[in-house]
Formats: sequence, structure tokens, C-alpha cells
Amino acid sequence: MAKTLNDAGPQTHVAEIVNHGEKLILPENMGIDAAIDLLERRKEYLQETVDLRETFDVFPWDGANAFAEVLEKRYGWVPATSTPGFFGPQPPKMISIEVSPGKFRQVPWGAFSLPGISGMVNTAAQGKDGRVVFALSATILRKDEATVQALFADLREYLKTHSIYRGQAIKLRFRDDDGDKLPLPEPKFLDTNDVNEAMLVYSADVQASIETNLFTPITRVDDCIANGVPVKRGVLLGGTYGTGKTLAAKVASKLAVQHGVTYIYVPRADELADAIEFAKQYQSPAAVIFCEDIDRVMAGERSVEMDDILNIIDGIDTKSANIVVVLTTNDLESLNPAMLRPGRLDAVIEVTPPDAKAVEKLLRVYGGDAISATTDLTEAGKALDGAIPAVISEVVKRAKLAQLRLQEPGEKVKHLSEAALIEAARTMQSQLRLLKARSEDKFEKPALDTALSSLVRDAVKGIADKVDEIERQI
Repeated sequence: MAKTLNDAGPQTHVAEIVNHGEKLILPENMGIDAAIDLLERRKEYLQETVDLRETFDVFPWDGANAFAEVLEKRYGWVPATSTPGFFGPQPPKMISIEVSPGKFRQVPWGAFSLPGISGMVNTAAQGKDGRVVFALSATILRKDEATVQALFADLREYLKTHSIYRGQAIKLRFRDDDGDKLPLPEPKFLDTNDVNEAMLVYSADVQASIETNLFTPITRVDDCIANGVPVKRGVLLGGTYGTGKTLAAKVASKLAVQHGVTYIYVPRADELADAIEFAKQYQSPAAVIFCEDIDRVMAGERSVEMDDILNIIDGIDTKSANIVVVLTTNDLESLNPAMLRPGRLDAVIEVTPPDAKAVEKLLRVYGGDAISATTDLTEAGKALDGAIPAVISEVVKRAKLAQLRLQEPGEKVKHLSEAALIEAARTMQSQLRLLKARSEDKFEKPALDTALSSLVRDAVKGIADKVDEIERQI
């Protein structure tokens, strides 16, 4: 039980004073006047203003959402109140942030006050180590310091296990179209529920390579670590338009979400470094960065921009990170050889158009229940060997027209016969053959003739110039 002050003089022993939960220990043999003076000074101390500040290594909206959760847990609701202003009390600023695909919530942002706390609390975005993080600060009286510090601690603890971005698929733009860095990127959630893995069909060797080098590190993170296989990887998917590179990335995004891996899509190669910094915040257990059309910056002669990308791919910033970088190109031939150096990328996969066997699988995917499991697709597969998936999808549509012709009017097409599929495949084969021949006639041969003519002209001119020089010397 705490002893209290009395009039017994300087010999009185005073152990402690408890006031509203705060315990103040007084020295023994302190007189009442000295005790009063100490309490007055303590009172003044508690009325002093103190600044508290802490940064949290998460994206600002992640921190704002977490702080709103902490406030709601402590007070039962998000109790941000009005702040004084020149024109009277100003209501707290509430902003809408996306917390999952298509789902938004209001969170307090900026300066606001809290019930029972004298002073202001402020949330903000702040730059740190090349990325934007959440910053929380407070300008309060010392008497409220313990309460606010407890809020900071609760937020710190909440963020250890909760995040709106970790294990989700998001799209981010870090720079504008001119390449200038955006002050605050805006993450957009990607809905992976509509991604159909069955559409992902390749030739057997391509399929195995993608599953081994891309999907396995995503779906088997713990096993990779247990077997000493670095999760950090660089994968390049190359091949002509329409062969399924982007679809592989979409399937990767769905697998990532299913296995708690963060998936980040960036549209431009000059945003890779920014994406890696963002991924470092959410790489537990791993993160995947996907960027298309790397040939836009990696084609031709070496440049400063190209060297920057090469350094990123080399892993200077990701040697100890669980980050998988996936790049695509529609033109492997145009890439600077430095990009393809062994050791720079862990896997370079040429995504070729489907072979005959893969075509048969795709016909069944696009045809669905209309193609019986017993229908022989061998001839149709051979006719479409090397056709991209979009062409195969069109063949199925044409096959429905052919089937309509083969059956009685008024009947709904429920089954695509072998004859209808072969007819559609052959007409498409003929069309593709004609397209290829006309393309070669229109572009390749004139280009070759022009090049040869140019070489001949240059050679003739060189000989003529040499003859003129000899004649002048004579």
C-alpha cells in the first residue's frame, strides 16, 4: 500500500505516489515542500510537447490500412476526430484505398487527433532506400506518450503478420510515360480467379521447361530452400507473338496467389529497379516480378540504360532476395548478346508455336464438351502444326459453321465431328500458306533485291571512283 504525505516533518518516509495509474517514487526522508516542488516539476514535464516518429517498411496504403485496424481494435471504431484550423475545426481526411480485388475501404490520412490524446497524429508517405514507405508521427504532450507508444507497438506487431499486398497479385506503375518517377505509385489488384490454367498448352519440351523454371520456384518455395536451390531467379520467355508467353505469366500470377507468393506486374523495363525495391518489402516467402517486351530496351548496341537493366538482372540488388524476375520478348534475335550470357539469366525459354500434339490438346480446350474424347484429331493436328493458339481458336469457330452445314437446319451444334474439324483445319492451313507466300513476296524478296542492288551500285561506284583517281594520276 502506498504511503502518503503528512505533516510529520522531514523525517517522514514517503515510498510512492500513484495518480491515475502513474506511479511516482519519492526519495526517503523528503519533506512535504520538496515533494510538492517535485510534483510541480513533474506536472510541468508532462505538459511539455514531444515528437514521436517511426517508419514502417511497407507501402503507405498497407501501413494506413494496418493503422486503421489497430485504431478500430483499440477504440471499437476508427476514431479520428476534427483538428483545429483557421476556419474552424477541420474534419479528418479519409481516403479510399483498394484492399483486395474490387474491395475498398476508408482510412484516415494526414493529420488528425485521437480521443483523450492532446496533440496531433500524422500518417504520411516517405522515401527510404529507394522505395516509398509508411511513416507515422505524433506531436503530443508527454502525459500521452505511453499511450501513443503503445499504438506504435501495436502497429508494428500487426504488420508482422498482416498485409494487403503480401501474397497477392498487383500491377504497379512506378514511372510515367516519360520515364519520370511517380511520387506515389498506385497499386492495382489483379483478379486471378478468371485465369484458366487449362488454356496453357505448349509442345512437350516447352511445357516442361516452363513448369520447371517458372512454376516450380513459385509453388515449391520451401522445398527449393530446403534443397539449397536459390529462389532468386531470372527467367526469359521468348518467341513470336501469340505463342502464350503472357498466358504463362497469368497462370504464374494465379499460382503465386494460391501459394502466398507476391506477384508484381510492371509494364516497362525501366521500372524493374523500382519493382525490386517494392518486392523486398513483400518477399516472404517469395515475390515474382513480371515485365513484358524487354527487347524495347535490350535490342541493339550497348547503352547506359541497357547496362542498368543488365545490372538488375545480374542480381546485384537481389542476391539475397527471394525474388523471381520474369521477362518476355517477341524477338529473341534482336536482343543484345550480353543479355543471353550464361549466368545472367537462369533460364532462357523459347516459347515456340504448338506442335501437332499440342494442337490436338488446344482443339479440345477450345471445343470443350462439343468435341468427344473419342474423336480422332490426328489429321487436324497435323494440318495446324505450328499455328498459334489464336488461330486454333478460330478453327474451332469455323468448325461450328462446317458442322451446321453438315446437319439439319434448326438443330443446335452439340457435337463437332472429325469431318467438320478437318475441313476447318484445312481451310485455315490453306489461308496461312497463302498469307506466308504473299508476305515473303511482298517483303522479303524486294528487301533482298534492294539490298543486292545497293551492293552492286556501291561496288560499281567504288570501281569508277578508283578509275577516275588512276586517270588523274596519269
